[in-house]
Amino acid sequence: MAKAKKTVDQKIDDLAAMVKRGFDGAESVADGRFRVVTDEFDRIRLDIRDIKATLGPLVSVVAVHERETSDLRLRVSRLERKVGISRPD
Repeated sequence: MAKAKKTVDQKIDDLAAMVKRGFDGAESVADGRFRVVTDEFDRIRLDIRDIKATLGPLVSVVAVHERETSDLRLRVSRLERKVGISRPD
């Protein structure tokens, strides 16, 4: 007997080992992709935080400018009426 025939148990063990190697490889690929996605979400989260930090003061500055512009328009309108050069609406 030059080649010993594998028993059913040996064949099952070999098959189980092959399946395990396949899943181990798939798991490492999935872990790498998950890590890339997680890193990208972290970068996006930091970008959003920076945007919010920048927009906060800008919103208050715009609100102040809008109030000042409204006040100045009202004052100009009053002056134009007093001088008699009011614009037609």
